[in-house]
Amino acid sequence: MRGFAVLLVVLLAMGCGGDSGDIVVVGSEPAPAGVELSVVPADADGLADCEDVPELKSQFEGKLSGRQNHDPIDKGVLGTYAMEHPDTFAGLWTDRDSGGVLMIAFTDDPEPHRAAIFARAPSPDDYVGVTPRPPITDDRPLGERDDIVIDVVRVRFSEVEVKAIRDKMRQSISREDWTEFGLNGTGYDIKRQRVTLYLVNPPEGALAEIAQQIPDPSAVCVEIARTPQPPEGPLDVIPDLDVEDPLVSCPGTPPVRYSQMINPPSIDVIDHPAVDVLRAELRNPGGEPLPRGRWVVISIDSDQAVFAALSPGGFGVAGIERRGDRWIFAGEASGQLCEPAIPLPPGLARVKVLLDPESMPGVGDTAIDVLVTEQGCAGGREMGDALRGPQVIETDTAVVVAFAVVPVAGMNTCQDNPSTAVTIELAEPLGQRWIYDGLFFPPKPLVAVADPLTSSEYRDS
Repeated sequence: MRGFAVLLVVLLAMGCGGDSGDIVVVGSEPAPAGVELSVVPADADGLADCEDVPELKSQFEGKLSGRQNHDPIDKGVLGTYAMEHPDTFAGLWTDRDSGGVLMIAFTDDPEPHRAAIFARAPSPDDYVGVTPRPPITDDRPLGERDDIVIDVVRVRFSEVEVKAIRDKMRQSISREDWTEFGLNGTGYDIKRQRVTLYLVNPPEGALAEIAQQIPDPSAVCVEIARTPQPPEGPLDVIPDLDVEDPLVSCPGTPPVRYSQMINPPSIDVIDHPAVDVLRAELRNPGGEPLPRGRWVVISIDSDQAVFAALSPGGFGVAGIERRGDRWIFAGEASGQLCEPAIPLPPGLARVKVLLDPESMPGVGDTAIDVLVTEQGCAGGREMGDALRGPQVIETDTAVVVAFAVVPVAGMNTCQDNPSTAVTIELAEPLGQRWIYDGLFFPPKPLVAVADPLTSSEYRDS
């Protein structure tokens, strides 16, 4: 369910935002009492998996666009009220799965809070958190409005209590154990009412040890990432050069056949609920603008749909995900023209390969000098033994090469990564053959700089 959103966040820094739009009436029905999430059983190690903990959802239905946010003035009313109740306030968020309902949570009886919130009107003294401050366009009490959906719920932990839980947890686990257990960070999921521990490749028995050390395991759940092992043996990722329709992908898309990527169907000929959601977003003027172009279908499966906007100068993507019995907008991104790439097997990641401008190959050379640079967030490390390849395929007209890297596990900083110089040995002199990167389809000629069209150095050489 979350795959598309995570992928685009990592690759293309997607997000949602924009103006407030038309949304449906609040109504005056009582809000639910919330859910008691501590009853979720822990696994055998004493800690619950976050995916097994049910999420708190609104009983109401909104009509907020997937790309819109609520009016800061309206959120400012709730935020100011929350600051007046620091001991019981638990959080303020937008429930996208319920159509954009504005949720506010407390640890005590929600009904008095609900009545007080609905009786409040926007005030110039409210803290809205944006500059410049937008004007108040509707000064009626929130309960008299028909353009916003608010749900007031009761939850287990206040924000103050969550902070105390996280502080105690950090104090209970030493820095050495933190590293040994594979702990890679913490968070708080208000919908699940759990402090989240993110672990990468935890060793055997680590979860049981953590459960023994933290003060209240029932207030915690874990998200575990296990790094897949790279394939053993020499690198073997270049597809058969005689295959005309291999699997390829572009940034933000799942693998599809090359024929599908270069000739996808228009959304106008596809009848599917996910297409209906995309059309509604295209009609909605609010929020972040969607990529411009001719919208086509890249893929649709049981839980996820990916669409692309094709234009002469770019390639935009948008994702729609199924959440329960509804499809919702998951995110969008824009980028340069798509260059279909060959997907790598689990445990390997892409690198950039350039000819070494200080050692350009000649027709009589039996070796090619290249510079290989890791593309993912790797903390600026030297690749060393993590670099895989080269794989080299020689024909009468071409030299096709490929490299890959075993990525760093967990979260890392994203500064520039250093290049690694590699010499590729050929079976015979290069002659008039072109040199290609075999992880693109069709294979892409290697160049000496990242952007040869704008490089005077490349043109001069």
